[in-house]
Amino acid sequence: MKQIFNNKQRKIFDAHSHIGKFGQWTMKGNLVEPFFGREITNYSDQKEYMQKLGINKAIVVPHYTPDQNVPFEIYNKIVLETVKKLDNVYGALWVSPLKENLSKTLEVLKLLPVNKIVALKISPDSWPKGKTPNPQTWDDDFKKGFELIIEAAKKHSLIIQTHTGNDNSDILNFVPFVEKYGEGLKIHFCHMGGSAGGQIAFTPRFIDWLKKGYEFYCDTSFCKGFGPAWLVKEMIEKYPKGLNNIMFASDSPWGLFESEFYRVEAIDCSDEIKNKIFYENATNIYL
Repeated sequence: MKQIFNNKQRKIFDAHSHIGKFGQWTMKGNLVEPFFGREITNYSDQKEYMQKLGINKAIVVPHYTPDQNVPFEIYNKIVLETVKKLDNVYGALWVSPLKENLSKTLEVLKLLPVNKIVALKISPDSWPKGKTPNPQTWDDDFKKGFELIIEAAKKHSLIIQTHTGNDNSDILNFVPFVEKYGEGLKIHFCHMGGSAGGQIAFTPRFIDWLKKGYEFYCDTSFCKGFGPAWLVKEMIEKYPKGLNNIMFASDSPWGLFESEFYRVEAIDCSDEIKNKIFYENATNIYL
């Protein structure tokens, strides 16, 4: 029997996908263009992409590039245009606590509030060598930049979308950040730790943070296969209320939408829980 994509016709809210061209760069000793033909570069691409895959709503964030000037100067503008022209699309704007990005970040923060901008995005490139989410690693300039972002997020009730993964963005580096700044701050931990070890570090801590009353969220994108299923199982057994804090995301084009979809669809849990993850939670959290 031929498998039909989304054969249960689930409503889908993609809580984290990228807009803008990554393009061609020399990385890891190679000249690469890993997303050729798969990038969303403008609002019409986004509309066509969502119609093709049956995505009901989405949050778009600027695409990463090795040069952070690009998302600041070009892709933030594409996000603003896209959310204005597409009723079912919302956005996150690129900010950075790095000293060299402070003036650009201030320009973004001065725009707020902006209709349909629901989050601020902090990339893994915002944790250079020697600096991590751990405030003990910050110098005065870095601290100033980050505290301005935190202040703006709280003032305008925006969620901070932050990358989690290996090295500087290891979830363990977020523990002292949460202890110092987590109260009253809404954080969306993209990729729930990222690597296998990251997901093992993230899951029990996430549950503990929610039990303590933090307004934290996560998504299922760019994870190892076991991660979302394990998180759901742990939530069911230890903190069922936390099932409301898990969202579906594709992280496109870093993630392949169909693969990200089936990682959630394949979880051994009720349709009620899957519908929460695919659509209802992001709607309640972001809108």
